[in-house]
Amino acid sequence: MIRKSILVLLAALVSLTAGCTTRYQDMLRERDERIRELSGDIARLRNENEELQRRELPTPQNAAAPREQGAGVIGQIQDEVGGDAVVSYRRGRISIGVEDSVTFDSGSTKLKGSANRVLDRVAQVLRSRFAGHRFYVEGHTDSDPIQKTKDRFRSNRHLSAERADSVAAYLIQQGVPEANIVVVGYGQFDPVDAKTKAKNRRVEIVVGDAM
Repeated sequence: MIRKSILVLLAALVSLTAGCTTRYQDMLRERDERIRELSGDIARLRNENEELQRRELPTPQNAAAPREQGAGVIGQIQDEVGGDAVVSYRRGRISIGVEDSVTFDSGSTKLKGSANRVLDRVAQVLRSRFAGHRFYVEGHTDSDPIQKTKDRFRSNRHLSAERADSVAAYLIQQGVPEANIVVVGYGQFDPVDAKTKAKNRRVEIVVGDAM
């Protein structure tokens, strides 16, 4: 009688274990199916996001200069900033470049007196034409290694960032909102002229998108 009871109990345990195993396997299948569904949703959302980004990417015709297009506005800004700066479209954005012969002595990050006039005009353009936009103040050097001031600057990139920061500080003094300014140091890694080193030593103020 006892042996029969034990057998019945073992059979019940086996049946219960089999049922649990089957349920566990069903749960695993449901989990895997849900993961596949979520993976598909993620891929779909990623594709939709990339499509929206492509639609919103600025083009050379509208980037950073809403409703102002073509060479006409470039010419107007050029007249406003004067001949000590060069206004152009670079990578689809309006850029105002000032060579370091106007802004800095060799190896220095202190603005020369000749920089004030042109930067005053640049600040006026930024405030009047592009209020509410992001401004990238970009420092650039030539490819020559630093020699005389290598105790002050770790690299050309370091020097270019310090010069850009000096220009940014002056623009802020002239009323350009500090929160709108980003300082960038390119060093020698974004030249505009492969033959004339002097043209590569410059600071560019690039007009970004509206904030």
